[in-house]
Amino acid sequence: MFLTILNIILPVIFVIFIGYLWNIYNKDFNIVAVTKLVSNIALPCLIYDSITRANLTINIFFEIFFSAFLVLSLGFLFGYFFIKIFKLPSIKLTTPIMHPNSGNMGLPLALLTFGSEGLALAAGFASIVMVSHFTANSAISSGNYSLKKILLSPVLLALLASLIILFYKIEMPSFINSFAKILSGLVIPLVLLALGMSLSKINIKNLKIGLLLGIFKIIIGPIIGLLVVYLLNLDGIVAKVVILQSTMPAAILTYLIASENNSYDQEIGAAVFVSTVASIISIPVILFFLI
Repeated sequence: MFLTILNIILPVIFVIFIGYLWNIYNKDFNIVAVTKLVSNIALPCLIYDSITRANLTINIFFEIFFSAFLVLSLGFLFGYFFIKIFKLPSIKLTTPIMHPNSGNMGLPLALLTFGSEGLALAAGFASIVMVSHFTANSAISSGNYSLKKILLSPVLLALLASLIILFYKIEMPSFINSFAKILSGLVIPLVLLALGMSLSKINIKNLKIGLLLGIFKIIIGPIIGLLVVYLLNLDGIVAKVVILQSTMPAAILTYLIASENNSYDQEIGAAVFVSTVASIISIPVILFFLI
């Protein structure tokens, strides 16, 4: 069991560490460009490839979508009460508690733990989290959001197109499937490298607030996952993927969006760093109970 967990978690940690070292010793890497490439092209292709090739019904995907929505909603709710109890300066600090790192870490861990079926479910979960980043996260950080930007989001469009293809059992041309499969292969290595590079850039100034947020995120994540599984009466691989995704540390995108809006980015960056480091211990514990 211990060896199995190591085989799952170590490849992810090593790739993140390569990204961390690369940014320290070689600055020739544009994280912003890579993030845009992944979110606008590679991730939509992964969503399409995973959903259309998975041997899963559309009802299962709706379960995972609603589960992700509930995880985000409960994350915001718990985060709001946490901020009020500890008298932290702003509701904007709820974003790292609300958003798990379901893309950078959740996707590779789901693939290594549960195979292609787990990856398909994790991609569905990550798509809802990604939409939330460009709606709820952006709105909380900046105070406004664009409905047009939401509706034209490549992730949302890919998700809707994939569900239509799945529901109507549409046979797509082979070259489109091959095209999507090739580009989808960019997601996992690029997001892990980008995570490592982003972590190396975070300036841990406000460690006290970041430490509070980061540790709370690691503690509350599995609780939220278990609560959602109980409330929706989930079982099997769907329940396991929901718990695993909920366990992920704070998403790196919360820091990037906060930086764009000059909105408590150092505190949120510290929370991302602390929760990611703490997840090296917490994720193997969760995996022990899931596999």
